[in-house]
Amino acid sequence: MVRIAFTSDLHIDITPQNRGLLPYLLGRVEELRPHVLVLAGDLGNDLSAWREALQQFQSLSIVKMVVPGNHDVWMESKRALKRTQDSAWKYNHALPASAEEFGFHYLPTKPVVFGEVGFVGSLGWYDYSIRDQRLDGVISLSEYEKGEFSAGSWNDVRYAAWLRYPASDNWRQRKLRITDAEVCQSMQDSLNRDLASFRESVDRIVAVVHTCPFESCIERTTLPDPFDAYEGSSGIGEILTRYSGRHKIVTICGHRHRYLDIVENGVRVVRRPVGYLKGFYGDYRQTAN
Repeated sequence: MVRIAFTSDLHIDITPQNRGLLPYLLGRVEELRPHVLVLAGDLGNDLSAWREALQQFQSLSIVKMVVPGNHDVWMESKRALKRTQDSAWKYNHALPASAEEFGFHYLPTKPVVFGEVGFVGSLGWYDYSIRDQRLDGVISLSEYEKGEFSAGSWNDVRYAAWLRYPASDNWRQRKLRITDAEVCQSMQDSLNRDLASFRESVDRIVAVVHTCPFESCIERTTLPDPFDAYEGSSGIGEILTRYSGRHKIVTICGHRHRYLDIVENGVRVVRRPVGYLKGFYGDYRQTAN
Protein backbone atom coordinates (compact mmCIF):
# COMPACT_ATOMS: atom_id res chain seq x y z
CA MET A 1 0.00 0.00 0.00
CA VAL A 2 1.46 3.34 -1.09
CA ARG A 3 0.82 6.13 1.42
CA ILE A 4 0.44 9.58 -0.14
CA ALA A 5 0.44 12.97 1.60
CA PHE A 6 -0.88 15.80 -0.53
CA THR A 7 -1.90 19.43 -0.47
CA SER A 8 -2.18 22.40 -2.82
CA ASP A 9 -2.56 26.17 -2.99
CA LEU A 10 0.22 27.05 -0.57
CA HIS A 11 0.31 30.62 -1.96
CA ILE A 12 3.32 31.39 0.19
CA ASP A 13 3.68 34.96 -1.12
CA ILE A 14 0.03 35.94 -0.61
CA THR A 15 0.25 36.52 3.16
CA PRO A 16 2.91 36.20 5.89
CA GLN A 17 0.66 33.55 7.42
CA ASN A 18 0.87 31.40 4.29
CA ARG A 19 4.67 31.52 4.41
CA GLY A 20 4.61 30.92 8.17
CA LEU A 21 2.64 27.71 7.70
CA LEU A 22 5.42 26.03 5.67
CA PRO A 23 7.47 24.54 8.53
CA TYR A 24 4.30 23.18 10.12
CA LEU A 25 3.35 21.49 6.84
CA LEU A 26 6.81 19.96 6.72
CA GLY A 27 6.41 18.75 10.28
CA ARG A 28 3.03 17.22 9.53
CA VAL A 29 4.41 15.32 6.54
CA GLU A 30 7.23 14.01 8.73
CA GLU A 31 4.66 12.82 11.28
CA LEU A 32 2.58 11.05 8.63
CA ARG A 33 5.63 9.26 7.20
CA PRO A 34 4.16 8.80 3.71
CA HIS A 35 5.94 7.15 0.82
CA VAL A 36 5.03 10.03 -1.50
CA LEU A 37 4.39 13.77 -1.14
CA VAL A 38 2.29 15.51 -3.82
CA LEU A 39 1.97 19.27 -4.22
CA ALA A 40 -0.91 20.06 -6.57
CA GLY A 41 -0.02 23.59 -7.65
CA ASP A 42 -0.28 27.27 -6.77
CA LEU A 43 2.85 27.42 -4.66
CA GLY A 44 3.50 31.10 -5.43
CA ASN A 45 3.09 33.96 -7.86
CA ASP A 46 6.69 34.02 -9.09
CA LEU A 47 9.61 31.66 -9.58
CA SER A 48 11.34 32.64 -6.34
CA ALA A 49 8.24 31.71 -4.31
CA TRP A 50 7.90 28.42 -6.22
CA ARG A 51 11.53 27.62 -5.39
CA GLU A 52 11.16 28.62 -1.74
CA ALA A 53 8.16 26.34 -1.31
CA LEU A 54 9.92 23.37 -2.90
CA GLN A 55 13.08 23.98 -0.89
CA GLN A 56 11.07 23.71 2.34
CA PHE A 57 10.46 20.02 1.56
CA GLN A 58 13.88 19.24 0.09
CA SER A 59 15.08 17.48 3.23
CA LEU A 60 12.36 14.83 3.06
CA SER A 61 13.87 11.51 2.04
CA ILE A 62 10.72 10.35 0.28
CA VAL A 63 9.44 10.54 -3.29
CA LYS A 64 8.22 14.07 -4.01
CA MET A 65 6.00 15.13 -6.93
CA VAL A 66 4.62 18.46 -8.07
CA VAL A 67 2.44 20.07 -10.72
CA PRO A 68 2.05 23.83 -11.14
CA GLY A 69 -1.12 25.84 -10.76
CA ASN A 70 -2.29 28.88 -12.66
CA HIS A 71 -0.49 31.26 -10.27
CA ASP A 72 2.76 29.39 -10.84
CA VAL A 73 2.76 30.27 -14.56
CA TRP A 74 2.20 33.98 -13.99
CA MET A 75 4.89 36.07 -15.64
CA GLU A 76 7.54 37.89 -13.67
CA SER A 77 7.53 41.04 -15.82
CA LYS A 78 6.92 42.45 -19.29
CA ARG A 79 10.68 42.39 -19.70
CA ALA A 80 10.59 38.59 -19.43
CA LEU A 81 8.06 38.43 -22.26
CA LYS A 82 10.47 40.39 -24.45
CA ARG A 83 13.00 37.62 -23.77
CA THR A 84 10.39 35.09 -25.04
CA GLN A 85 9.86 33.88 -21.46
CA ASP A 86 6.09 33.44 -21.45
CA SER A 87 3.88 31.07 -19.45
CA ALA A 88 4.68 28.17 -21.77
CA TRP A 89 8.40 28.76 -21.22
CA LYS A 90 7.84 28.81 -17.47
CA TYR A 91 5.66 25.66 -17.55
CA ASN A 92 7.98 23.65 -19.81
CA HIS A 93 11.43 24.89 -18.73
CA ALA A 94 11.81 27.08 -15.62
CA LEU A 95 9.46 25.21 -13.29
CA PRO A 96 10.65 21.68 -14.13
CA ALA A 97 14.29 22.74 -13.81
CA SER A 98 13.79 24.08 -10.29
CA ALA A 99 11.62 21.10 -9.33
CA GLU A 100 14.47 18.77 -10.26
CA GLU A 101 16.93 20.94 -8.32
CA PHE A 102 14.97 20.39 -5.10
CA GLY A 103 14.35 16.68 -5.63
CA PHE A 104 10.79 16.80 -7.02
CA HIS A 105 9.41 14.88 -9.97
CA TYR A 106 7.70 17.39 -12.26
CA LEU A 107 4.75 15.29 -13.40
CA PRO A 108 3.78 17.25 -16.55
CA THR A 109 7.16 16.31 -18.02
CA LYS A 110 7.07 12.58 -17.37
CA PRO A 111 4.81 10.04 -15.61
CA VAL A 112 6.24 8.21 -12.61
CA VAL A 113 5.64 4.65 -11.42
CA PHE A 114 6.09 4.00 -7.70
CA GLY A 115 5.32 0.50 -6.52
CA GLU A 116 2.00 -0.54 -8.03
CA VAL A 117 0.86 3.06 -8.64
CA GLY A 118 1.33 5.21 -11.72
CA PHE A 119 1.40 9.00 -11.32
CA VAL A 120 0.59 11.53 -14.04
CA GLY A 121 0.12 15.27 -13.77
CA SER A 122 -0.95 18.46 -15.49
CA LEU A 123 -1.85 22.04 -14.67
CA GLY A 124 -5.17 21.36 -16.41
CA TRP A 125 -6.36 24.93 -17.19
CA TYR A 126 -9.93 25.81 -18.19
CA ASP A 127 -12.11 26.21 -21.28
CA TYR A 128 -15.32 27.55 -19.65
CA SER A 129 -17.02 24.15 -20.07
CA ILE A 130 -17.93 24.04 -16.37
CA ARG A 131 -19.13 27.64 -16.26
CA ASP A 132 -22.36 28.44 -14.47
CA GLN A 133 -24.82 28.02 -17.33
CA ARG A 134 -27.36 30.25 -15.60
CA LEU A 135 -25.24 33.08 -17.04
CA ASP A 136 -25.51 31.84 -20.64
CA GLY A 137 -27.06 34.61 -22.68
CA VAL A 138 -25.78 37.13 -20.14
CA ILE A 139 -22.03 36.50 -20.49
CA SER A 140 -20.59 35.38 -23.83
CA LEU A 141 -17.55 33.15 -24.32
CA SER A 142 -15.59 36.12 -25.66
CA GLU A 143 -16.35 37.98 -22.41
CA TYR A 144 -14.97 35.06 -20.41
CA GLU A 145 -11.83 35.33 -22.53
CA LYS A 146 -11.48 38.97 -21.48
CA GLY A 147 -12.13 38.14 -17.82
CA GLU A 148 -13.69 41.48 -16.84
CA PHE A 149 -16.94 41.47 -14.85
CA SER A 150 -18.81 43.79 -12.55
CA ALA A 151 -17.76 41.54 -9.68
CA GLY A 152 -14.07 41.95 -10.55
CA SER A 153 -11.35 40.67 -12.88
CA TRP A 154 -9.85 37.25 -13.48
CA ASN A 155 -6.16 37.83 -12.79
CA ASP A 156 -4.82 35.15 -15.14
CA VAL A 157 -5.80 37.42 -18.02
CA ARG A 158 -3.38 40.02 -16.69
CA TYR A 159 -0.56 37.87 -15.35
CA ALA A 160 -0.51 34.65 -17.39
CA ALA A 161 0.65 34.95 -20.99
CA TRP A 162 0.61 32.00 -23.37
CA LEU A 163 2.10 33.66 -26.46
CA ARG A 164 1.35 32.38 -29.95
CA TYR A 165 4.62 33.59 -31.47
CA PRO A 166 6.96 34.29 -28.53
CA ALA A 167 10.12 34.45 -30.67
CA SER A 168 8.73 36.62 -33.46
CA ASP A 169 10.67 39.74 -34.44
CA ASN A 170 7.35 41.44 -35.13
CA TRP A 171 6.14 42.94 -31.84
CA ARG A 172 2.50 42.87 -33.04
CA GLN A 173 2.74 39.13 -33.65
CA ARG A 174 4.58 38.55 -30.39
CA LYS A 175 1.66 40.06 -28.43
CA LEU A 176 -0.82 37.53 -29.86
CA ARG A 177 -1.94 35.01 -27.27
CA ILE A 178 -3.17 31.45 -27.40
CA THR A 179 -6.76 31.13 -26.21
CA ASP A 180 -7.71 29.45 -22.96
CA ALA A 181 -9.44 26.70 -24.95
CA GLU A 182 -6.24 26.02 -26.90
CA VAL A 183 -4.12 25.93 -23.74
CA CYS A 184 -6.62 23.57 -22.14
CA GLN A 185 -6.69 21.29 -25.18
CA SER A 186 -2.90 21.06 -25.13
CA MET A 187 -3.01 20.05 -21.47
CA GLN A 188 -5.67 17.43 -22.22
CA ASP A 189 -3.66 15.97 -25.11
CA SER A 190 -0.57 15.65 -22.94
CA LEU A 191 -2.49 14.06 -20.06
CA ASN A 192 -4.16 11.62 -22.44
CA ARG A 193 -0.79 10.54 -23.87
CA ASP A 194 0.65 10.01 -20.39
CA LEU A 195 -2.34 7.94 -19.25
CA ALA A 196 -2.16 5.84 -22.41
CA SER A 197 1.51 5.11 -21.76
CA PHE A 198 0.66 2.96 -18.74
CA ARG A 199 -1.47 0.52 -20.71
CA GLU A 200 -1.89 -2.47 -18.37
CA SER A 201 1.42 -1.99 -16.56
CA VAL A 202 -0.19 -0.49 -13.46
CA ASP A 203 -3.47 -1.19 -11.71
CA ARG A 204 -3.86 2.15 -9.93
CA ILE A 205 -3.28 5.67 -11.21
CA VAL A 206 -3.03 8.92 -9.31
CA ALA A 207 -3.73 11.86 -11.64
CA VAL A 208 -2.59 15.18 -10.21
CA VAL A 209 -4.42 18.03 -11.96
CA HIS A 210 -4.48 21.50 -10.45
CA THR A 211 -7.86 22.57 -11.87
CA CYS A 212 -11.23 20.82 -11.43
CA PRO A 213 -11.96 17.84 -13.71
CA PHE A 214 -15.71 17.70 -13.09
CA GLU A 215 -18.53 20.18 -12.62
CA SER A 216 -19.42 18.33 -9.43
CA CYS A 217 -16.17 19.63 -7.91
CA ILE A 218 -17.84 23.05 -7.71
CA GLU A 219 -20.42 23.98 -5.12
CA ARG A 220 -22.66 26.43 -6.94
CA THR A 221 -23.76 29.46 -4.99
CA THR A 222 -27.31 30.78 -4.91
CA LEU A 223 -26.31 33.62 -7.22
CA PRO A 224 -24.51 32.56 -10.41
CA ASP A 225 -20.77 33.20 -10.32
CA PRO A 226 -18.91 34.13 -13.53
CA PHE A 227 -15.62 32.95 -12.02
CA ASP A 228 -16.83 29.34 -12.01
CA ALA A 229 -15.87 29.37 -15.71
CA TYR A 230 -12.20 29.31 -14.68
CA GLU A 231 -12.42 26.35 -12.31
CA GLY A 232 -11.44 23.69 -14.84
CA SER A 233 -12.60 21.62 -17.79
CA SER A 234 -15.06 18.79 -18.28
CA GLY A 235 -12.67 17.51 -20.97
CA ILE A 236 -10.19 16.49 -18.29
CA GLY A 237 -12.95 14.59 -16.51
CA GLU A 238 -13.92 12.82 -19.73
CA ILE A 239 -10.33 11.63 -20.20
CA LEU A 240 -10.10 10.37 -16.62
CA THR A 241 -13.47 8.63 -16.97
CA ARG A 242 -12.30 6.88 -20.14
CA TYR A 243 -9.32 5.36 -18.34
CA SER A 244 -11.25 4.51 -15.17
CA GLY A 245 -12.56 1.41 -16.91
CA ARG A 246 -8.99 0.16 -17.24
CA HIS A 247 -7.44 1.43 -13.98
CA LYS A 248 -8.52 2.52 -10.53
CA ILE A 249 -8.04 6.29 -10.67
CA VAL A 250 -7.74 8.85 -7.90
CA THR A 251 -7.40 12.50 -8.89
CA ILE A 252 -5.71 15.01 -6.63
CA CYS A 253 -6.67 18.56 -7.53
CA GLY A 254 -6.46 22.07 -6.11
CA HIS A 255 -7.40 25.54 -7.39
CA ARG A 256 -10.66 25.90 -5.47
CA HIS A 257 -9.93 26.54 -1.81
CA ARG A 258 -12.31 23.99 -0.33
CA TYR A 259 -11.84 20.43 0.87
CA LEU A 260 -13.27 17.79 -1.43
CA ASP A 261 -13.69 14.02 -1.51
CA ILE A 262 -16.16 12.75 -4.09
CA VAL A 263 -16.54 9.97 -6.65
CA GLU A 264 -17.61 10.96 -10.17
CA ASN A 265 -17.94 8.43 -13.01
CA GLY A 266 -15.81 5.94 -11.10
CA VAL A 267 -13.05 8.50 -10.46
CA ARG A 268 -12.34 9.56 -6.89
CA VAL A 269 -11.43 13.26 -6.63
CA VAL A 270 -9.77 14.64 -3.50
CA ARG A 271 -8.61 18.13 -2.56
CA ARG A 272 -6.91 19.47 0.60
CA PRO A 273 -5.84 23.04 -0.16
CA VAL A 274 -4.26 25.61 2.12
CA GLY A 275 -5.82 28.63 0.41
CA TYR A 276 -5.45 32.28 1.42
CA LEU A 277 -4.73 32.74 5.14
CA LYS A 278 -5.42 36.47 5.20
CA GLY A 279 -6.59 37.42 8.68
CA PHE A 280 -5.58 34.02 10.05
CA TYR A 281 -4.43 34.11 13.68
CA GLY A 282 -5.21 30.55 14.65
CA ASP A 283 -3.21 27.40 15.37
CA TYR A 284 -0.68 26.72 12.61
CA ARG A 285 -0.26 23.12 13.75
CA GLN A 286 -3.99 22.47 13.57
CA THR A 287 -4.21 24.10 10.11
CA ALA A 288 -1.34 21.91 8.87
CA ASN A 289 -3.37 18.84 9.76
